[in-house]
Amino acid sequence: MNDADFPVSEVLNGIDAAAAAGLAPIKINMVVKRGANEDSVIPMARYFKGSGHIVRFIEYMDVGATNGWRMYDVLPSVEIVRMIGEKMPLETVEPNYTGEVAERWRYRDGSGEIGVISSVTQAFCRTCTRARLSTEGILYTCLFAMAGYDLRGLLRGGSSDQEIFGRNRAHLAGAHRPLFRDPHRGDAKLRKMRGFEGVGELERCASLPPM
Repeated sequence: MNDADFPVSEVLNGIDAAAAAGLAPIKINMVVKRGANEDSVIPMARYFKGSGHIVRFIEYMDVGATNGWRMYDVLPSVEIVRMIGEKMPLETVEPNYTGEVAERWRYRDGSGEIGVISSVTQAFCRTCTRARLSTEGILYTCLFAMAGYDLRGLLRGGSSDQEIFGRNRAHLAGAHRPLFRDPHRGDAKLRKMRGFEGVGELERCASLPPM
């Protein structure tokens, strides 16, 4: 399911090529949207079970404000775990590190593990260390952000590391704020968000430059 009609066979070939090159563990992300592809959750889990690869099921979320915040489109991760666990029993696994966004589950028969990313129903803003970089070179310091920084422009413009990391605040197009921040400061509003509760406030927070 994509916007470019890219064949699934090519994706699978790419996964096989990555495994042959020695890249491990390979993590395969599946965004689950209710009414669109939830019937593929079990087949996906079953297909990669025992392969050594980790499928991570991601709640459908409004990255870039495209889905109108329709809760119906979100299949909560607890339901995904239940669906898989009924067919292939699961048990929880401790995180690999502090701030890991995927909740880990392993098959009780020892044939591998899956992950679920509950970005909507169990927001993890307080410990999140993620940023996203668009194909246009725009850096977003929140998955839900609607505005970001032109990192490509800074790099191609010859900016130094010091300027890029915000020590020269005036350089950032008058933002007068550093590019990165302590993730545990100034994010009280974001930390309060759970699911779609207070969405308008969340969107405003995410759109602001980092403190």
